Amino acid sequence: MNKTSALKAFSQNYGDFKETEKTNFSRITNKLLQVNYLTKRKPGDSNDYRFILAYEELFKAFFALIDFSLTIKREDDVVYIVNEERYNHITLRKTESILILVLRIIYQRKQDVVTLDDDLEVYLYEIHDELARIGYLDNKRITKNELKPALTFLRGYNIIDYIDRSLSDDARIKIYPTILYITNLDGIKEVVERLDGYLEGSNLNEEINEN
Repeated sequence: MNKTSALKAFSQNYGDFKETEKTNFSRITNKLLQVNYLTKRKPGDSNDYRFILAYEELFKAFFALIDFSLTIKREDDVVYIVNEERYNHITLRKTESILILVLRIIYQRKQDVVTLDDDLEVYLYEIHDELARIGYLDNKRITKNELKPALTFLRGYNIIDYIDRSLSDDARIKIYPTILYITNLDGIKEVVERLDGYLEGSNLNEEINEN
């Protein structure tokens, strides 16, 4: 959508909004600019997800005007934005990158054993076990000083959620389907290849879009 047609579409549709709808629109667009990813699977975001679907063209027009594209993945209940000019991308630390890839592997493995309406949760020890299995930990455990900032970072972008702040082994980590879209990888084979590159010490940079 070019900016001329985006401006026309936005002007035509936004003017029909009631004040409450304008307030909702402003709040949701600001939320997307902060966290990039929304999913219906997160209880606090489910109504916002439905609002975006109801006014999809208006949201797309607004974001086109500020050089973002909005993508809706109905099959995974995910909405996300990407900056078309690649401004304000952030480069992840190695721990964050590897954790994302490991979570992606676990998510796709467990997708086959949960129903569409179930939340996909893992225990923290399963993440430790996977990190050990791929050889990242060299028979050591990742420290809480490394793990907590990485998990907090991913929770801030609606990739995961958790309640147990102590991060004990039986802490449950909820993985949202947004994990499928945080990196530009199309399938599990590419995930494994990227992970192997990190473990072999290759100079691979992982980026996510962040405003």
